[in-house]
Amino acid sequence: MKLTTLLCFFLLLTSISQAQEKDKYGRPPLVPGIAELKIGDQVPDILINNIVNNDKRSIRTADYKDKLLVLDFWERSCGTCIASMPKLDSLQGVFGDRIKLLSVTWESEEVITKFFKTNRYLNEHTPPVHRASAVGDRILRSYFRYESNPHVVWIYKGKVVAITGYDYINKDNIQTLLDGKSVAWPLKNDSFDPMYPLMQLNGLSTEVMDSPYYGYSVLTGLSNSMGIGLGGIHFKQDSVRNISRLALFNYDLTSAYQVLLSATHPLLTNEDFANYGFNRGYIPHPARVVLEVKDPTRFHNDRQEDQAIWNSKNLICYEMEKHGVVDKMVLAKSAVQDVNNRLGLYGRYEKRKVNCLVFIKTDKPVTDTLQQGKGGMSLPALAMMRLDMTQKFPPAVDETGLGFDIILNLLPDDGTIAGLKKEMQRHGLDLIEAEREIEVLVISDTPVN
Repeated sequence: MKLTTLLCFFLLLTSISQAQEKDKYGRPPLVPGIAELKIGDQVPDILINNIVNNDKRSIRTADYKDKLLVLDFWERSCGTCIASMPKLDSLQGVFGDRIKLLSVTWESEEVITKFFKTNRYLNEHTPPVHRASAVGDRILRSYFRYESNPHVVWIYKGKVVAITGYDYINKDNIQTLLDGKSVAWPLKNDSFDPMYPLMQLNGLSTEVMDSPYYGYSVLTGLSNSMGIGLGGIHFKQDSVRNISRLALFNYDLTSAYQVLLSATHPLLTNEDFANYGFNRGYIPHPARVVLEVKDPTRFHNDRQEDQAIWNSKNLICYEMEKHGVVDKMVLAKSAVQDVNNRLGLYGRYEKRKVNCLVFIKTDKPVTDTLQQGKGGMSLPALAMMRLDMTQKFPPAVDETGLGFDIILNLLPDDGTIAGLKKEMQRHGLDLIEAEREIEVLVISDTPVN
């Protein structure tokens, strides 16, 4: 009995110890005893080692006491980080040895080396983009603490001069610092709590929340105290205060409608997900979004304008509170109507005829099948996550009616429809291009009566 008790106690301690080795994002813990550096602080001489894709395996911050050192914290799960890498390489080439743009990640050298060898997007460039990256980092993250990526630290002449998101890394901003000019860029603030109301009532008037008429909505522009497109919709049903809340932060208009309208749908079946539910947390295929507006530049940056400037003009934050515990779908529908009224727009789902890639079943037996959830890939997931997100093919529609997963190569190696068709035929299925009526997101200007 005593032996069993001791063994259980040992296992408990082991599990607690292992849990403490990583934070909620799966990252190793900060190094104890290192004080966080803030804007205006002098940076000590830090040894940065384990650098891959660089002419030196290690550098020291003191090596850049008369130069600009930019630390770009990233990880493989951050699509924005990866998408910005070609731009970082280009800027490094423009400014040469006057600056050092160093990517930094907590992930291991083995994992990152494999990533750079196999990432299709980075290897499509000529030459392939293999960013200089400090790997297995704990030291720099302890000096410059962050929650979300990308996280960019600007160090000029040995002093922290700015901490921003990725969109501030551009030619003009780099030149501004090299010219010795001071900057007052907004601080990237990772301590923002998305569940905290944007509006605060005076403590003496909180009794108004008891009224069935209670409710408000707030629409603002970009907030630099939080990330871009932070975490989808934040719902809160508070039975203690008897209120319900919906909020989203720093979204472009198309994405704002995307996430709000997706919340007005009931839970989708796999078939619905592939054929109609394009925006359940994914970037919509361009053919699934229809803009019937006079000024499309409000909805997407045509790259004629610096991204940070465009964001400041066009990103929105939105919050709605209502009396009572309101169903999330009902609250989302109210929010869509409210945003339409405030912006002079009409966002909705409609079914439109679109040229599509259609997965079909043939008279041949389907091969390499597995029960759903047993390790294969369902066609709806393939169609949505792997095809639509590449935006290289027409929207994908599943008409196979399969109730199981199949073992698939997720994308054709040659990157063509012919290659994907061949993969389908290998399983007794096929792929055709045909017009189908699918659900699309439509945003129109509200007609003036």
